[in-house]
Amino acid sequence: MDPERDVYELLDVSVEAGEKELARAYRAKALQYHPDKNRENPSAVQLFHDIKAAYDLLTDPQRRSEYNEKRKAQLAKRQRQNALSGQRKRMKSQLERDEQAAKDARAAKYAREQNVRQEAARFREESLRDEWRQDKTMREHIRRTQEQKQQQEQRDGAAQAAMDDVDELDRTIRIRWDDTEHHHSLESLTALFAEFGALEEVVVAPVSGNAKRRGTEGNKPRSALLVFHSIAAAHALMNVQHESAGIRRFERAWAIGAEPSAVRDIAGGQTVATAAAEPGRATEDSDRGASLHIPDISTIDQRELPGSSMCFADFEALTLMRMRQHGASEQNVVTK
Repeated sequence: MDPERDVYELLDVSVEAGEKELARAYRAKALQYHPDKNRENPSAVQLFHDIKAAYDLLTDPQRRSEYNEKRKAQLAKRQRQNALSGQRKRMKSQLERDEQAAKDARAAKYAREQNVRQEAARFREESLRDEWRQDKTMREHIRRTQEQKQQQEQRDGAAQAAMDDVDELDRTIRIRWDDTEHHHSLESLTALFAEFGALEEVVVAPVSGNAKRRGTEGNKPRSALLVFHSIAAAHALMNVQHESAGIRRFERAWAIGAEPSAVRDIAGGQTVATAAAEPGRATEDSDRGASLHIPDISTIDQRELPGSSMCFADFEALTLMRMRQHGASEQNVVTK
């Protein structure tokens, strides 16, 4: 019989079973596993002998007592082994869980780091695109600004060239005043009319004999030529509105007898440029009233302008006088 086999389990009795219970159990097992009844079962003979040996052991009080002590020690040992095995299983399971948790934590950390790296790469890419767009916009703005500046410089240069090409007579205004009440010298005329623009020259006509004779009768008419550097200044003087009393006492007229064509060309160009630069102000300006309206000089009869009493012959005489003055000045320089 296998020494590790439990005889109580073999006879199917409890540890506290008495002799009668052991005898009944033995007879039942012996009949069940008797070799004559189990000829086809080779292990029945060995099992029958094990049952007989178990019965003999349990019916012997000394051997049964020794077996019980030994069985008790084996059960305690098995229990300890089972406890240790369960503890090891629990520890193993805990270690496996901890290892899986650590693995999951490492995977989650790697995923977060990967997301951070991807987000940083996307942010850098977007920043580079934004910087490139801003740089492109700035370059385009600088290019447009430079083009506009060049175009404006070209327009200004063309306008300045056009103004520089204006004939001297087109920049000359003829004035007349009564010198009896208001005496003006070359210096005072220059200071008075310089507010409209730089003056190239002021030529005051000398008092003729007729003027002197008329002066004895009550007035002394005087005249002068104002040569401006710019035709715009001459145009400003001819079109000044709400002028002061110092300007109203002068009769004014274009030296050539009519408004120069260059004035109309420049005025037309300024009107077009203003309309193009400020298209929204056309309607607003039209509602501001007649106080801001500058009349078209080309539609006004020059004979109705102040100073229209001066004829072209007088202008020619003044021009000759101016030439003589220049000749005299040059002769004085040569003499000196």
